[in-house]
Amino acid sequence: MISPANLPTPSFGIDQLPAGLAIGLGQTHLPPWATLAIAAPFLLIGLWYWRRLGRSAVIPVRRRIRRFSLLMGGVATIATVMATGWIDPDVRPISYLSGWAVVMVTLFALVVCAVIDAIVSIRLHQRMVDRRLVRDTLRLRGAIERSAGNDSGEGPRNA
Repeated sequence: MISPANLPTPSFGIDQLPAGLAIGLGQTHLPPWATLAIAAPFLLIGLWYWRRLGRSAVIPVRRRIRRFSLLMGGVATIATVMATGWIDPDVRPISYLSGWAVVMVTLFALVVCAVIDAIVSIRLHQRMVDRRLVRDTLRLRGAIERSAGNDSGEGPRNA
């Protein structure tokens, strides 16, 4: 027969979970050198891209949005490094939670930046298409006017 002592209780702490499941719930703590080795290439690529955005070919609105997103990405990377390798959750739990909160907020800011960048890109593309449409319409009108002028006996076609 099943006794109440054998049933799982709904309120249990993380220390009562099996070891493999506890690690899967986000209790990862890496050596500081490993977190720096993982984050350094991301930060260097971000700096390289920041400099590339300074070129004159980049539209200023797009440059501001992308530089802000690079800034948020750098903050998220540094906060992730701090939370996974430098702040011990057992010693400083408030700092640990604050670090992960910063990661979450900056990731949300990155999503918002991506949406704004997409909207700006769509608007820039629409302006380009509108200009091309106006240019092609003016060319067509000029060609029609020239053709109409030629049909009235003014041009070399009716000579």
